Amino acid sequence: MRLIETIAPIYILLMLAEVIYTRFKKQDYYFYEDSLADLSLGVLSRIFDGVILLALVFVYNALYQISWGAEFLSKVFLSPSSAAHWIVLFVLLDFLFYWAHRYSHEIKVLWASHVVHHSSEEFNLSVALRQSFVRNIGIGLFYLPLALLGFPVESYLIIDALNRTYQFWVHTRSIGKLPTWFEYVFVTPSHHRVHHAMNPEYIDRNYGGVFIFWDRIFGTFCEETKEPRYGLVSQLKTYDPVTAELHVFRDLFSDLIHTKNKWQGLVSFFSYPSVRPDDFQNAIDRGVRDPKVWLSHHRGEIAYKALEPQYRRKSGSFLYRSFLLFSFLVPTTLTLYFLKRMHLFSLGEIVSVFVLLVFSFISLGRLLEGNKDWLRFEIPKYFSWLVLLVYFFL
Repeated sequence: MRLIETIAPIYILLMLAEVIYTRFKKQDYYFYEDSLADLSLGVLSRIFDGVILLALVFVYNALYQISWGAEFLSKVFLSPSSAAHWIVLFVLLDFLFYWAHRYSHEIKVLWASHVVHHSSEEFNLSVALRQSFVRNIGIGLFYLPLALLGFPVESYLIIDALNRTYQFWVHTRSIGKLPTWFEYVFVTPSHHRVHHAMNPEYIDRNYGGVFIFWDRIFGTFCEETKEPRYGLVSQLKTYDPVTAELHVFRDLFSDLIHTKNKWQGLVSFFSYPSVRPDDFQNAIDRGVRDPKVWLSHHRGEIAYKALEPQYRRKSGSFLYRSFLLFSFLVPTTLTLYFLKRMHLFSLGEIVSVFVLLVFSFISLGRLLEGNKDWLRFEIPKYFSWLVLLVYFFL
């Protein structure tokens, strides 16, 4: 868990290098407000990861204790002292990631969490950090079989962190196609650009984390043949992190509350993301559960949307945009400091700090949209910063 925070400065340096390189090449791959939203979502995800991972580790350890897997692994020379232990675990975890990632696109309640990662219309290294605050619930559940197989939690956490670290660099448009042998085995920026595209021919493709051969084996591989258009079929058109996090959850529960077909409302939670109760569904799509059929109905519409201009809206003047950076850096610094020392605090202290930090990013989201609500958000935000500074350092 701590590895991500430890290497966070490397991520920042690589992003700065990409910004400088793309500016030098006159490639407009970054937009300031969008990148701040990406980074804010990354910090928010780390805040909640602290609690979620603790719960997952507890469940993982409980399963590990009741399994005979550890004894079996030692008999086949796969104990943690063996290099084969780490290699096998690395491959197995990536295999499970493939299915977790695929189902995150094919099951609506999982998509509600994962959609935040796809909601940027940009594609650059900052998008890699654009993650859901509940990401680890959906992904982590798919990794629990590793405990039953006998892999200790320490091994799982290390390999999971390495898997995530690999996935960071593939979120770039600055690297073209790599040598054929590498493209055949490993996920590359070219493969992942396809995955983030909303062009109809690219939708629901290339789910691999480290190895692309899972997609080749299970029929979800697609080669990059033209410049992708990034984002969602229905673009978000906002830089507010809270909207990005919650908009599909909001739609899911709104449908369930307002539909006359309550059973369909419940079933839609576990159906393909386009599925809605019949009273809210287009006539042509009523009863459609096959994503390929749905896509065939909307291919022309999606292709037309892919031609629309990117959503890029400045929130204000140069001075105001500089103020946004300040509003991002303060809670981010406090978050990283707190996460390193979270084990020193009581549950009440942890919850209180989480609430104050999350409030700071809610306020930043409003500022990114140009909404300067001083009485309800900005003044309380500064007060919360003062409380945290006094608590941590005095």
